[in-house]
Amino acid sequence: ASDISISTVNINELLEMVLKRLRPIAKLRNIELVYESYRDVMVEVDEVKMSLAFTNLIENAVKYNLEDGWVRVSLNADHKYFYVKVSDSGIGIQEEEQDAIFERFYRVDKARSRGTGGTGLGLSITKNIILMHKGAVKVYSKEGEGTTFTVRIPINYIE
Repeated sequence: ASDISISTVNINELLEMVLKRLRPIAKLRNIELVYESYRDVMVEVDEVKMSLAFTNLIENAVKYNLEDGWVRVSLNADHKYFYVKVSDSGIGIQEEEQDAIFERFYRVDKARSRGTGGTGLGLSITKNIILMHKGAVKVYSKEGEGTTFTVRIPINYIE
């Protein structure tokens, strides 16, 4: 599973494709998906894995959101890293749960999880993919106000 297949990927296009796939799910609950790109980002990454990582983050932002909510995805870069932020107007995550959400099979709310489906593997897989690319992921969340995931990945991580 840890095989990594590197190619030059346009992250703008990758994120737009992920959002396009998730729009129908968001539309069911009238959740607005907003994409903001501050620059073109071409990087050497595993496209399939990177797509899965961002799909997991954005899909969670839709799933754990409120009716008529919003999800904002933004892309930026400097000379060392590219950054993807996924923010939502959702239910938020309790502070004491925030470290655990990246563990395998961890579910914040067992009762609600059954309704939203999923395996509890999404964020664990996402974190592993990001680490595989020598990156980092941070979460900032306030219960009842929403959550922001920030992903930072080196632009030239291949030694």
